[in-house]
Amino acid sequence: MIAKDCVSKVFRQECKLDSIADIEPGLGRLWAQLNQDINSDGFAIIMRACMSNLIIYCDTPQEAETIDHEIAGIVDDHPSRVILLIDNGSPSSGSIEADIELYYTELDHGWQVCAERIDITAATAMKDRLPYVVRTLLIGDLPTTFWWASQRAPSMAGEVFLQLAELANQVIYDNVGWVNPAQGVATMTRWVAAQQNTQIVHNLAWRRFTNWRKLIGQVLDPLAAPGALDNLHTIEIAHGPHALPTVWLLVGWLSDRLNWQAADGKRLSDSELIWRFRNNRQTIKVQVKRLPEGDPLIYRLLFDWNTKDSPGRICFNRLDRERIGIVEKESTVPPRLFTSQVPARCALVTAQLAQRTRDKIFESALKSSQAMAAVFQQ
Repeated sequence: MIAKDCVSKVFRQECKLDSIADIEPGLGRLWAQLNQDINSDGFAIIMRACMSNLIIYCDTPQEAETIDHEIAGIVDDHPSRVILLIDNGSPSSGSIEADIELYYTELDHGWQVCAERIDITAATAMKDRLPYVVRTLLIGDLPTTFWWASQRAPSMAGEVFLQLAELANQVIYDNVGWVNPAQGVATMTRWVAAQQNTQIVHNLAWRRFTNWRKLIGQVLDPLAAPGALDNLHTIEIAHGPHALPTVWLLVGWLSDRLNWQAADGKRLSDSELIWRFRNNRQTIKVQVKRLPEGDPLIYRLLFDWNTKDSPGRICFNRLDRERIGIVEKESTVPPRLFTSQVPARCALVTAQLAQRTRDKIFESALKSSQAMAAVFQQ
């Protein structure tokens, strides 16, 4: 009855329901059964912990299968009522189907910390009902986070996204894999700006390249590389498939922090594009190339600030999922290795669930990304 998830060391108990109205009574029955099973010796204490409501939206059952393996890791660190919405599904009966589960983790002192999960599967024609179903399932007086786990840009998804976002204090999305990055960035930036400090909005890509931002800040600091920022004229970036939106945001961050103005952008081929920026001194060229295979990561990042009087160049390569190194033959600085572990997506979501303030630097980078989209020509 209670099965162990050997990956996350979280336990779960499942129950399928025939009606949405049965969800709350069904959870009550599961809690009673869980208490009975754990308290067979009469000494266990169960704590029903819940720090947040977490709404997750998936476009397809295939996306939901991936999320299924990540939820246990999230609630193990941040106990929540998880409401997983699965669009374009095939309910076994009717147009909407509900499944409920309980997770619990045994602590050293013998208590159990538990979380609830509700899966709502809807046929395509019934997706407009999802926001109304969710509204009845939220636990009052708890912060609510809405994670848009679809590969569609959220602001291009219509009323389903907008109505679910209205239910949340925080909206999380991920632009890795967007089909049309330029259009997605432009529309999402306008939506974020329209929130006017009413919601926290976060892109998982921003946390995903945190180590890159720290590394760039360290090596290009005027004390470490005098003249690098003033004379920088070329940046080359190589990335894996589906990582262009992440690169787009990284370049937007650089543009915002260094007060560059986007001048033009152009696609050179199916796998290569270029931007040009201007500052008070010169033009900066940013050339981006997609590698034929690999993970959706940044693999190579080169900064060139060579002048006639002073050589200056540094090239980083991702060596594996744990390390980034300075390439000696392409750099004028000594080779070094940096620890830079690629974080799991569930870890990024868990870290963001604890945030309660808007990230102004991220939002400024997003605005610069929109300016890059505005000048981009096919």
